[in-house]
Amino acid sequence: MSQFFDTNILAYYYTRTDLLKRQRVGSLLLEDERIVSTQVLSELSNVLSSKVKQSWPIIHGVIQEVCDSFTLMMVTEATVTSAISLAERYKYSYYDSLILASALEAQCEVLYSEDFQHNQIIEGVRIINPFL
Repeated sequence: MSQFFDTNILAYYYTRTDLLKRQRVGSLLLEDERIVSTQVLSELSNVLSSKVKQSWPIIHGVIQEVCDSFTLMMVTEATVTSAISLAERYKYSYYDSLILASALEAQCEVLYSEDFQHNQIIEGVRIINPFL
């Protein structure tokens, strides 16, 4: 099953702010076909630097680990165009819609995120908040 991970889910794993959530994400990371986008890498870098105050060498190591462990989807012009249409149609923010557009492009079955309605299916992608 192909699974897309939103930034907020990975942030729990790499920030260690909530040990129960970190453990839950850790169990999800054992599953097959994990996918993130270049947007997720950028946002995760920002969270680690601005909110957690991690050093750049540690951030570099985290990003390398994610790149080595996940399939990486590039955000393209088509992704941006799709995100705009999704934002208009479903009333999500542009950046949340960009995550959704990337998950759709990757033909994921599941999108793990806290930012959407739990168990909603959008154009074939089921959104799961793994902490509920």
